[in-house]
Amino acid sequence: MQKITLLVSILFLALSSCGVKTTQSLLSDGNYDGAIDRAVEALKTKKDSKGKQDYVYLLEEAFAKAKDRDLRNLDLMIKEANVANSERIYNTYLQLNNRQEKIRPLLPLPLLKLGKNASFAFENYSDQIVSSKNALSKYLYENASALLK
Repeated sequence: MQKITLLVSILFLALSSCGVKTTQSLLSDGNYDGAIDRAVEALKTKKDSKGKQDYVYLLEEAFAKAKDRDLRNLDLMIKEANVANSERIYNTYLQLNNRQEKIRPLLPLPLLKLGKNASFAFENYSDQIVSSKNALSKYLYENASALLK
């Protein structure tokens, strides 16, 4: 009986540490959204437990890096002023908003060692989503009209 209990506890520790390692690997590979998805899934249950602290730190870092990357890409596409980028701009704003909405239900996420909550810089992208959607619609309409002629 003791052997079974020992084996089960070792298996549980091995599986739980694999999740953190996988999330760290996704983060270091630049797959920030994959890391966010894994961390959010892990934090859906018992987010305040000590064993989930690694996920909180990873989620905070992945969110900051993903947001920074997307905002830099948006800045470049907007500076290019190419109407063909309208769909990519619109989809990037949607992705920024969806990422925030994925994390928002988990808040607040405590950082037990620091004695404070994790920090996520959320922004309201509704104006940008509407304006980029209108620009995309205009581009698609003009493109379709040109093709019909």
